[in-house]
Amino acid sequence: MLINGAYSHKIDQTDRGFQYGDGLFETIAIIDGQASFLELHLERLEKDCHRLKIPYPGTLLLRSEVKLLTKKSKKAVLKIILTRGVGGRGYRQPDNINTTRVLSVHPYPDYPDSYKNLGIHARLCDVRLGLTPALAGIKHLNRLEQILARSEWSDPSIQEGIMLDINDHVIEGTMTNLFYVKDDVIYTAALTLSGVSGIMRGIIISLCRDHEFTVIEHNFKQADLLAADEIFVCNSIIDIWPITELATTQFHVGDKTRQIQAWLTQLQDEQSNLKPVITDQKFNPVAFYKSLVDELHFTLKRLNTHVRSVISKKVCITTALLSLALGSYWLNLDYQNALHQPAVGCNTVTIEISKGDSFKQITNKLLEQQVIFKPFWFRVITLLNKTSNKLKTGEYELQPNQTLPEIIALFVQGKTKHYAITFPEGWTFKELLAAIKNNPILEHHLNENASEQVMSQLGITATAPEGLFFPDTYFFEKHNTDIELLKRAYNKMQQVLAQEWNNKADNLPIKTPYEALTLASIIEKETAAVNERPLIAGVFSRRLQTGMLLQTDPTVIYGMNDSYKGNITHNDLITATPYNTYIIKGLPPTPIATPGQAAINAALHPDSSNNIYFVARGDGTHVFSATLEEHNLAVNNFQRKKP
Repeated sequence: MLINGAYSHKIDQTDRGFQYGDGLFETIAIIDGQASFLELHLERLEKDCHRLKIPYPGTLLLRSEVKLLTKKSKKAVLKIILTRGVGGRGYRQPDNINTTRVLSVHPYPDYPDSYKNLGIHARLCDVRLGLTPALAGIKHLNRLEQILARSEWSDPSIQEGIMLDINDHVIEGTMTNLFYVKDDVIYTAALTLSGVSGIMRGIIISLCRDHEFTVIEHNFKQADLLAADEIFVCNSIIDIWPITELATTQFHVGDKTRQIQAWLTQLQDEQSNLKPVITDQKFNPVAFYKSLVDELHFTLKRLNTHVRSVISKKVCITTALLSLALGSYWLNLDYQNALHQPAVGCNTVTIEISKGDSFKQITNKLLEQQVIFKPFWFRVITLLNKTSNKLKTGEYELQPNQTLPEIIALFVQGKTKHYAITFPEGWTFKELLAAIKNNPILEHHLNENASEQVMSQLGITATAPEGLFFPDTYFFEKHNTDIELLKRAYNKMQQVLAQEWNNKADNLPIKTPYEALTLASIIEKETAAVNERPLIAGVFSRRLQTGMLLQTDPTVIYGMNDSYKGNITHNDLITATPYNTYIIKGLPPTPIATPGQAAINAALHPDSSNNIYFVARGDGTHVFSATLEEHNLAVNNFQRKKP
């Protein structure tokens, strides 16, 4: 076990992971010393650290610690835990956060092959998952619901339990994500309010879409699941298990499940085969010399006067063979050194393979960066493994102590250096453009007419680009363009919006996905408290249904544009703009910011209370009221500070 890079089994008792479950973890399969899909796991750790505001230790550091801990493991399970570090008592985060890193290796579970081939039996759990949109999708340390659910059965014939949330929506297994097939369409839970979005789940969704299988993420209930044609569960350790019995309902292992299993196996084989094969066969000079001496002795015993003339020839041949043997011995030593000795020193090295680079040019670039290797062996290893023409273009980070075969594998796999840019929830398009413009890695193609340029190139039919780009952390390679990045964010917003719209509640006052996006953007700007978003959505929905004005300050501020200086005056409230909801009826013409998925979900699932007013407490939360009398009292208490 490694704790903060040192071999240890002791952790500070005040660590917040121990005290509060304040952290994240990843569970990764180790096969032949290699961590399966490691980069995907590290990407998720980085993204989830950002969501929980835990400082991410860095991919380079974690990657090197994984390599150190797992290089001798044939088949095992690696667990990576990141916590907020030592923070004392109380929920308040410490001012200075030093993330704790815990890496441990565990025996691989002894699951029989029949689980993959013949399927498993599962049950429906009684324990319900709570709705926690702020944590939805994250693999955080608090897994008490799963522990309670798993304690519900001890029958060894049941391998997994399926968990529902408090709204009776099917979410996941106790240790797996769940998919079902109906009429050749693949379905899985949306995971916007609860559940863990596993790495294997993401891989399966990508595989299906790459092979033009339709995948829909939505909310569904027990009846939908039991009416399925096929069901399977997955995670990073078990891969895919078909379910053949659930709640006494029988299922068969169908063609879709088998096809996805085959694609996954092929992908895993490609990943493992990309690493050059290294032979450790040793040259045995003693045995070779002995065979030469025996041959010479045997020959001399049979010499006669008629063949003495061949002695000189035999001696020459033997001398040549001895020289060849000695040369082969040292050549083999040099080859083994090329395979196993570090080619990179103590510092990270960055190298870029450009389009059209010859093998010699790549070699020279490595040498220029002080990578320690002999070009002859670089060529030999790539030729032996048939990879000399498979080195992919891109910018690469070579890690300290990497060997030459590992560097070649990196080039063959195309594991280029990735950079990150974050678009937070609630940003305007103007703020988003500024972040892109200030990023020194992206290639900049946008000009002063960026809005029109983006709308034209992405085929946006809305009147403005505001709110159409999903807030998230995006990873990109060197030479990616600003337009390419915006296209990814736009496509993701379209996907999330369509997914949420398909699962919307009934009898909403909004009639189109774009209206939902506009309402969600107002909700996003009104509150940062996740649990309040459905409440605020309820207030605005009831106002829209009854014809009341929305009267929301964020829309007024957006309409004021650069004239807003931090305060809204009475004159601002009576000045007409297309966004002044104290004057205009209904929604403004466009979104006012980029809403996150939780805000979109809230807009489409407003609460069902009678509240039509709310006022800020001053601590980031609000007081909600159903009558004007209650509202005025709350305003006096929290705004005017009158008893």
